[in-house]
Amino acid sequence: MRKTLKMILLNIGIVVTAVVCYADGFLGLRPTDPSLLKAGLSILVGLGLGAALIGGNYKLLQGKKPLKTTQLESASQIESTLRSFTGSRYFGDLAKTGVDQYARLRQSAARANQAIHMKFQKGSMSASRYGGAVAAAENAAVENMKTIALRMSVFSDEEYARLLNYKNDDIPDDIQVKQLGLYNKSLEFIRHSVSVNENLILKLDTLAFEMSDAAAKEDTGTDMLLDEIANLTEELKYYK
Repeated sequence: MRKTLKMILLNIGIVVTAVVCYADGFLGLRPTDPSLLKAGLSILVGLGLGAALIGGNYKLLQGKKPLKTTQLESASQIESTLRSFTGSRYFGDLAKTGVDQYARLRQSAARANQAIHMKFQKGSMSASRYGGAVAAAENAAVENMKTIALRMSVFSDEEYARLLNYKNDDIPDDIQVKQLGLYNKSLEFIRHSVSVNENLILKLDTLAFEMSDAAAKEDTGTDMLLDEIANLTEELKYYK
């Protein structure tokens, strides 16, 4: 339904644009216009409308293709993929949480690193120990967000809606129950990953506050924090 609506809106937009640009009483563009500017503009607009008509409809009919890991190498690519699902009826809230959480995770890691550099001399064993734990946590969380984005890239509102209503069609129910199970398994994975990421953000922020306390020392409290961060990091690595 969403795809059909998008196609209708796209084609209405193309028609309206064509009328405004070429109809008498509006811009009245013509390739044969004495004005070189208007003639050239009429050709460019025509080419643009043709590309929108063919390319836009083809893209909508083709649908969204699953992404590859190589397409998610940068922060902007990960965020862009998650943002593309924020309008989803079923997965939009998870996508919005992912976008927000991804940004906060990077900020928390940066704050923790800043506090470590203020606390310990650069190159010292303590700086390396704490900084290594933060870097490992951030890298594991980023890889986890890539996996979330990849899983979301195969989601479809139309397909999920059909599966939720599987009892009211002629397709064998047992097959559709298994298909629905695949969706629910991925959703469970994403929700769990988001929960672990949130806990990791909390631990990184706690570490930053503890380390920024001028009176604080490298004691069992911060050691326990490092252990908790390491455990969460391992959980992110192996929960697939």
